[in-house]
Amino acid sequence: MNPRDWFFVAEAWAAGGAEHHAPEISGIIFPLLNFLIYAGIIYYFAVPLIRNFLKSRHDEVLATVTGAAARKRSAEALVADYRSRLAKLNQEIESIQASLKAEGERDKARLLREAEALAAKIKSDAHLLAEQEVKAAKHQVFLELAERAKANATDLIRRHLSQGDQGRLVEEFINDLGQVR
Repeated sequence: MNPRDWFFVAEAWAAGGAEHHAPEISGIIFPLLNFLIYAGIIYYFAVPLIRNFLKSRHDEVLATVTGAAARKRSAEALVADYRSRLAKLNQEIESIQASLKAEGERDKARLLREAEALAAKIKSDAHLLAEQEVKAAKHQVFLELAERAKANATDLIRRHLSQGDQGRLVEEFINDLGQVR
């Protein structure tokens, strides 16, 4: 069936087998006036409300779109900032690592110098202590030799010095004291 056949079928169905006669004027005018009154009421009361609603909705949508665009620009700027920071972060990490390595090398060199100075001081102290020990040992040997010499001299004097020699030595000592005054 083509569209023209549909029109014929629709016309036959509408006729419904009834007689076809001309409509009355009141059957057309009253419904038309009724339609115009309803259309006027709708136009007078509903259209401004609808227009205001659509205008406010348009403004809301426009504000939302504008806000969303601003937030999108802000977010894109933030993303760009974070990307640049992230790119700089690798450089910063490398510079921090380099500075820490350099500082470690300086500390290592300083510690080595301090250790060498401490080793030299310990060596010097040990040498000084050894010299003092040698001096103390020499002094002890000297004292022991002096004590032995004294003991030997006393023994020799006791054995070989007579009473007359002893009296003469005492007189010489006293005379020497008188001359010194």
